[in-house]
Amino acid sequence: MKTRTIAGRKVCAIGLGAMALDEYEPKAKEEDAIKLIKFAVDSGINLIDTADVYGLGRNETLIGKALAAEQKEKIIIATKAGCTRPNGGWDTDGRPEHIKKAIEGSLKRLGVKKIELYMLHAPDHRVPFKESLKAFKELQEQDLINNIGVSNFSLAQLKEAEKIIDVVSVENHYNLAFKKDEKDLLPYLAEKDIAYLAYFPLGSGKLSNDAKLNKIAEELNIAGSQLALSWILSKWPTAIPIPGTKNKQHLLENIKAADIKLEKEVINKLDKLF
Repeated sequence: MKTRTIAGRKVCAIGLGAMALDEYEPKAKEEDAIKLIKFAVDSGINLIDTADVYGLGRNETLIGKALAAEQKEKIIIATKAGCTRPNGGWDTDGRPEHIKKAIEGSLKRLGVKKIELYMLHAPDHRVPFKESLKAFKELQEQDLINNIGVSNFSLAQLKEAEKIIDVVSVENHYNLAFKKDEKDLLPYLAEKDIAYLAYFPLGSGKLSNDAKLNKIAEELNIAGSQLALSWILSKWPTAIPIPGTKNKQHLLENIKAADIKLEKEVINKLDKLF
């Protein structure tokens, strides 16, 4: 199985975005969600991405319940703080006091004493993100965090963040139809060997149903979703797609995408598809 590296630790080149269990309707029943998380880890997934606001905390709770203490040590559970869900919507809260309070809840729900990878969910326009990151650094110094990452950051913001903390990962929106980060961020991360967690790598499932993509995939005798994931892995050496799913068959398909080798001609064709 192809692997990638986060902060010196090898992980499967495909991670699991647990958000889908709580944020895609219909929400997964607790029993089914726990079974899927267990199945994912048993199948080789050793990077699970979540956040304190997914399912208003339930997402972290599900992971905490699904995994034994030994499993939590062996895999990377990546969670995030810095967003809120007022009235079912989305907002940011990067105040240091919010960050320091948020980690208490995450530690409890996940059932761990330390978070392996803790990320600022998004910059808060009301709070200089440097102040938010200083709070992360304090938590790291208190031995509550092993590694720090950022999410929804531009290259300029990342470079500013690197003056304060050692950034081991960037988690951003990236897929065949949304390639903004190719301009400067992804080349920089590849050069610096910093992990890039690609969320919505299948365009929230829309890419899997795209006729143009599926035609190319059919010619290669693979699923459209596998082609979309393999394209990301083929292009960027530090990229780790984190697709979400509630379906065990789809999960196994996603994992197998890590071992698909695409010819340059196919990659070029996919580059021009959207």
